[in-house]
Amino acid sequence: MQYLKSPSEDLPLSWLGRVRKSFQGDFGSLCLLTFLYLLQGIPLGLIAAIPLVLSSKHVSYGQQAIFSFAHWPFSVKLLWAPIVDSVYWRRIGRRKSWMVPCQYLIGIFMLLLSYRVSEIMGDSGADSKPPNVFLLMFLFLPLNFLAATQDIAVDGWALTMLSKENVGHASTCNAAGQTAGFFLGNVMFLTLDSPDFANRFFRNKPEPFGLVNLSG
Repeated sequence: MQYLKSPSEDLPLSWLGRVRKSFQGDFGSLCLLTFLYLLQGIPLGLIAAIPLVLSSKHVSYGQQAIFSFAHWPFSVKLLWAPIVDSVYWRRIGRRKSWMVPCQYLIGIFMLLLSYRVSEIMGDSGADSKPPNVFLLMFLFLPLNFLAATQDIAVDGWALTMLSKENVGHASTCNAAGQTAGFFLGNVMFLTLDSPDFANRFFRNKPEPFGLVNLSG
C-alpha cells in the first residue's frame, strides 16, 4: 500500500517552524532559560553602569576601584555553588528553591534601593554631597550575590530541563539572555539617563537631567 503525503507535508516550514522542530519539544524551555538569564543581566548591567555615572561626578579612580568589589560574587560563586546544588526544599524543587526567592529578593532589593540611591549618589538637591562609594559598594554587593546565586541555580536547572540533544543550547541561552539584560541595564539605562539624549529627542525645553535615573 503506497503512503500518500498530505498537502501540509509538502509545504516548506517557516524559519520558526524549523527551529521548533530542531529543538524537539524544548522550545518553551529554551525561551524560559533565555528569559531567566535576561533577568540576571539587568542588575549586572546596572552595576557595570555605576562606574560611568561615578566618572561623570568626578569620582577618583581609586574610589571606583573600591566599587569594583561589588562584582566579586560572580567570580567566587564556586564557593557556595555546592550549597545551592545540595540544599533545597523538596516540595518546591531543587532549583526553584533558590531561583524563586533570589528573583523576588532582587526585585525587592532594587525597589528599596531606588528610594535612597539618589542620596547615596549625591543627587539629593542643592545640599548634595559627593557619592558615598563605600555604601554604594556594600549595597550592590548583595544584589550581585543574589544574581550569582540565581545563575548557579539556572545553570543547574538547564542540565535537567533540556533533552540530551539540546542541552548544548543552554550556553546560547545564557549568552543571549545575559547580553540582552546587560544591554537593558547598561546601554539603555545610560542612554535614557543622558540629558543630551533626552533634550535632543524628547524635549522642546532643555533640562539638566535625563528621562530616567537610578531611582526610577
